Amino acid sequence: MKRKLGIGLSIIFFLLLFSYFFILIDLPSSFSLVEGTESIVRIRFPFDLYVSGIRNSVITNNGQRISGEHFRLIPGNLILRAETVGSSDLTFKLFGIIPIKSITVNVLPEIRVYPGGQAIGVLLKSRGVMVVGNSFVEGEDGRKYYPAQEAGIRVGDKILEINKMVVNDKVVLATEIQKNMKENKGINLLVENKDGERRYVRVIPVKNKQGVFMIGLYVVDGVAGVGTLTFINPENNEFGALGHEIIETNSQTRIDLREGKIIEAQISGIHSGQRGIPGEKLGTFFQSENIIGDIKINNQFGIFGKIKKFVRNPYFKTPIPVAANSEIVRGPAKIYTVVSGGKIEEFLVNIERVYHQSSPGEKGMIINITDPRLKELTGGIVQGMSGSPIVQNNKLVGAITHVFVNEPSKGYGVFAEWMVSQTLGNFQD
Repeated sequence: MKRKLGIGLSIIFFLLLFSYFFILIDLPSSFSLVEGTESIVRIRFPFDLYVSGIRNSVITNNGQRISGEHFRLIPGNLILRAETVGSSDLTFKLFGIIPIKSITVNVLPEIRVYPGGQAIGVLLKSRGVMVVGNSFVEGEDGRKYYPAQEAGIRVGDKILEINKMVVNDKVVLATEIQKNMKENKGINLLVENKDGERRYVRVIPVKNKQGVFMIGLYVVDGVAGVGTLTFINPENNEFGALGHEIIETNSQTRIDLREGKIIEAQISGIHSGQRGIPGEKLGTFFQSENIIGDIKINNQFGIFGKIKKFVRNPYFKTPIPVAANSEIVRGPAKIYTVVSGGKIEEFLVNIERVYHQSSPGEKGMIINITDPRLKELTGGIVQGMSGSPIVQNNKLVGAITHVFVNEPSKGYGVFAEWMVSQTLGNFQD
């Protein structure tokens, strides 16, 4: 009987141990704090737990300031107050011996930005000419030929040179093909694949019934679209927008940026979203007018660059802090976007979920549009709304990036911390 009781108590002990162990393990492996702010880590552990590796922050445990390299924790609240920019690696140990969990605390300087919300036209020019499709060429003899495909050129490749001449324009590429063939020079292309590997390819163009030499490719040299400005940093005149990368839709390849611009746009209409069919903003802009800035980066967190013309969101007279990821909570927030003309409007949303991200990632939170007027106008999140700033507790917390196709009132947001970190004085004028 005593043996069974002992086994039973041992099982209960280990169940308790493992339940608390997994609670601690569930904590993020890293999180950020803005200098001068606090974060609370709730410790509910019935056994001796120690923390070590304290730097660049003041840590208190149930009101007692922690000092030294090895500190025994009392079950309760562990309050971290960030005092010095830098990072600390905190290690939690059971009985001061067995490592259970390590957490990296990054202390960031406070950064203040102006939230955006402006509708923008986006113009990107690619480095090289992008291959977006293969085709046949009907020759003078009526037969079908596939010169580029037979030479090994695939969708997603970039053509960088033709006969040693750099080419970034699809019209120039077509012109050079005609010119070189008429001079009987043949065609040698420098091609780069999706992995960045380069090779020289010899292609034999085919003359069609109209007397035009063709190689059987569909190509583009840039893209244009409508999105939303997320923020402007007044300290370095840098901006961030969209919250996601710009890709060429046919090849599903990121545009390898050569140059780009953001331009003031007007929203002329909206196709409302519905279940299974994403909606979109209809925008107009003129390529040579009202240029806001030059794009320097196109990556997974959006487009970033230097401001040429300062534009303001009328809801913010002064810049507001950028929230660290750890400061974002589930609950009400606001977004800023344009639904008609060029007027920025404020709308209510709810942050339904915040993901713990120990390293930068695109999908940091789930947003639900709760504003009745915006749902009536757009059906929820629509294309062109990407980049709309999300503000909670008067801090920029993120930007809308993607819509749930089957539930258009909901979508993903990216953390503002990740977007702002892509700038911070990285660009030359």
